[in-house]
Amino acid sequence: MTSRVQDAISWRRPRRPRRGARARVGAAAGIVGAAVDLALSAAGGTSATSLDDGLLGTQHPRVPRDPAQPVAELPCVVVGGVAPWEPDSWAGRPRLWATARRFRVELSGADGDVDLDPSALTLRSLAVTPGERGPVTLDTRCDATVAGPGLEIVVQGTWLAIAWLGHLAGWRDPGVPSAPGVG
Repeated sequence: MTSRVQDAISWRRPRRPRRGARARVGAAAGIVGAAVDLALSAAGGTSATSLDDGLLGTQHPRVPRDPAQPVAELPCVVVGGVAPWEPDSWAGRPRLWATARRFRVELSGADGDVDLDPSALTLRSLAVTPGERGPVTLDTRCDATVAGPGLEIVVQGTWLAIAWLGHLAGWRDPGVPSAPGVG
């Protein structure tokens, strides 16, 4: 059985926010609504397409059995920086995929892909993406500045996706970034 990505990383994980009474009531109402939708769709012989997967519990990303495969649920995007393969505009947002053996940047168009050696990369900074609200969780969007030979790029992804990159590259734990406005 493969383990969950969040259990494989060694970085300190953000704490789950405490749920207030209002959040608990809202979650209960959502679960009741999902149950009603499920019952109605079962009675009508249709699939329950209106269900919110989050209310029923989603599967956590798993460590791939094949170390050459990336975790599809944890893509990161390159949103800026300087690199020899830098596109004319970062608007295309190249995806950065990570495996145990390599990091691969998927460039749009005919430019092809660029392989990066994870052992040659370092994490310069990790911060919550501007505009994110609330406490830092596994799903909080973060920006990471990553440097290597001839490049310094800004990578954006969930905290868990950035931590997975760090796990594979052997980066030290930078600590949990503060939520915006929290000192």
